Amino acid sequence: MQNINDFFKKYLAQNQFTTSYRQLINQALADPDVQAFLKVHQDELHEETIEKSAAAIYEFVTIKKGHSDDETISAAGYEPVLQMNNGDIEVGYRPTAKLVDQRQAAAQADRIKVVNLPKDLADVTFDDYSQKFAGRMTAFEAAIDLTTQLIGRETSETYVKGVYLSGPFGLGKTFLLGAMANNIAKNGITSTLVHFPTFAVQMKQAINDHKVWQRLQNLEETPVLMIDDIGADALSPWIRDEVLSVILQYRMQERLTTCFTSNLSMSELQAYLSQTNQGVDEIKSARIMERIHFLATEYQMTGPNLRQENLTQE
Repeated sequence: MQNINDFFKKYLAQNQFTTSYRQLINQALADPDVQAFLKVHQDELHEETIEKSAAAIYEFVTIKKGHSDDETISAAGYEPVLQMNNGDIEVGYRPTAKLVDQRQAAAQADRIKVVNLPKDLADVTFDDYSQKFAGRMTAFEAAIDLTTQLIGRETSETYVKGVYLSGPFGLGKTFLLGAMANNIAKNGITSTLVHFPTFAVQMKQAINDHKVWQRLQNLEETPVLMIDDIGADALSPWIRDEVLSVILQYRMQERLTTCFTSNLSMSELQAYLSQTNQGVDEIKSARIMERIHFLATEYQMTGPNLRQENLTQE
């Protein structure tokens, strides 16, 4: 460090600098970050590059302390950093911790696609989920186990079976899906949560817009699909056979994690799927249920209606 200080003293003594400039350079050299940097790189600095390095150090300290006329750098979320380049000290710029956090939050939000459900569902965490009622503990533990398997699997091709959460309104089934999506998003896994009754209506409308295949493909290919409220409304044969069945068939073939919530148990859902406005078809219903059984394990939830008790939301 002594040699470097001597270099700078010699540089200031040999040039006809004003007193104020000398003071500014000396103040910059006394900055703790500068001192720490010079200590680490004391063997790399060359005497012949002192002039350029002094200017870089002054620039670094000026911007760091917010005294620079150029506010665009800090406004953009970047901060100065000293670095070595072939014996010269230069100023580089890196994202601030705040900008890094913002980018990570944005990236996490992008990993959760919410379709026809409240957007704030993507912000739910497992800590928000009340474990107060025994009738929900088994489902909660299954959700924890599922996310742990997804995060810890060796490759994205490793199949992790989903969960089928069944039970009356107001038990927090959808809320639990949101917590799962949020948890895996923090670990780089993309998921899509879709309210199926609303999606079914939109798929009919998409026929006129020629967007059926695009909407279908989005759900087929998402790494983790969470289908909410299946069995809530009457299905047409087209939605059952050309939409739901196609999505589930693809995901079963590709072994993609798929979760469900429903007010119906799996056995009740099979009876529901057999009935359409064009009659009863138990064979097609059974085929769909085979796919659902392959994709998810059922966990029935019980307990008080939390909406009515104003404790949480579905």
